[in-house]
Amino acid sequence: MTTPALAQNVKGKGRHYQGRDGELVPSVTNVLSVLGKGEALTRWAAKMVAETAWNMRLSLDNMDREEAVTVLKQSPWRRSKRAADRGTDIHGWLEARLNEWELPELSDDARPFEAAADDWYLAHDIEVLHTEATLFHPLYAGTCDFIARIDGRLTIGDFKTSKAIYPETALQLAALFGCGNDKHGDPVPWRDADGELRRFRNSWSCVSARTAGRKRPLQSRSKTCGSF
Repeated sequence: MTTPALAQNVKGKGRHYQGRDGELVPSVTNVLSVLGKGEALTRWAAKMVAETAWNMRLSLDNMDREEAVTVLKQSPWRRSKRAADRGTDIHGWLEARLNEWELPELSDDARPFEAAADDWYLAHDIEVLHTEATLFHPLYAGTCDFIARIDGRLTIGDFKTSKAIYPETALQLAALFGCGNDKHGDPVPWRDADGELRRFRNSWSCVSARTAGRKRPLQSRSKTCGSF
């Protein structure tokens, strides 16, 4: 995935954002990284190594021990980079779709997600307010994929191309909901000039949407951050 605008990686401290006052604050994903992926990530990495060992079983016989170990231990990171590149492609495509820009060409790996994403876009009444919106809280900052009214509901959106939506996604979106200003210093759409939450006729939700794979529609799951 690409690094969002205004973000920078601070050596030894991870991703930070620089506010209009020049101060650096940690990113939401940086803060949430202390939770880790835990046992699920360990099991995934073990599975990747096992699958690589089986798929390369004939080739491994022709390698010495050191070379074989290197190939196997790097297999989870190769898969992770491929997934990240695919995510970058489909995120760029979705941003262009939401803004009605010319659609970029997708890589072969990302192309199976195109129809699913387009089906989701056409199935809803979407009024886009911002895409790639960087939001600031006094203690942290983060970037969401879009802020829009979807079927009349003001929504923070984050697209996921992973196989599942993990619990920390809800924390990520809730943290973004807690932000008060955008990168220009203006109040976010759900707060007034004094920083107070506005009142809406419809419930306010944060949505993380994921492409579920080949020939399946893009699915969305809502986490309600507040009802007014």
